[in-house]
Amino acid sequence: MVNANNNYVLKGTTTVGVVFKDGVVIAADKRASAGTFIASKMAKKVHPITDRIIFTISGLVADAQILIKWIRNYVQRISLERERPPLVKEVASLTSVLLHNNFRSLLPFMVHFIIGGIDQFGPHIYFLDHVGSVHEGKYMSTGSGSPVAYGVLESEYRPDLDERSAISLALRALRSAIKRDAATGDGIDLVVIRPEGYRFFKPNEIEEYLKDLDKVISEG
Repeated sequence: MVNANNNYVLKGTTTVGVVFKDGVVIAADKRASAGTFIASKMAKKVHPITDRIIFTISGLVADAQILIKWIRNYVQRISLERERPPLVKEVASLTSVLLHNNFRSLLPFMVHFIIGGIDQFGPHIYFLDHVGSVHEGKYMSTGSGSPVAYGVLESEYRPDLDERSAISLALRALRSAIKRDAATGDGIDLVVIRPEGYRFFKPNEIEEYLKDLDKVISEG
């Protein structure tokens, strides 16, 4: 479905980010919707910026795609100029300025981001809204299913999570949103960011984690 400007409208979604002791887990559903209409069942909501920094998107897809392309190119340029990888905080600040500068225009960018990454100071997650506000935390969620996801994250997050536990928590939060929010669904993208880089999980790997969650629930 398209709006008057031929931009795909992403009204409902759920994205989740969780920090663990060695990195960051990012998860997102694949449904793009406009009201009650499902515009896509294969929406890409997880976007690498560098090999250690990942964005998730919610809002207008076209706006998000333009911003991500611009930010990726700019980050590559300043990395060459400074001869070092960017800090996650620097990318969050850059994105914040861009969003805020356009907020008072006639056509502000209608997007929310989760920025997850790892740098020399450790793993980080930031949330940015369309105004440019920035918040850092140990877990984040965006989209129409985020209230449900936060219910799981807030009750089960622990600072000492290892990678497997963090993946299970992110998937549990996202799957809860899928069950309760009609605008969230149609599969899951999952990526883990570690010091050596990011890795997207294959569908069969995600399915194994989901089966383990079902087993824990049934035994509990």
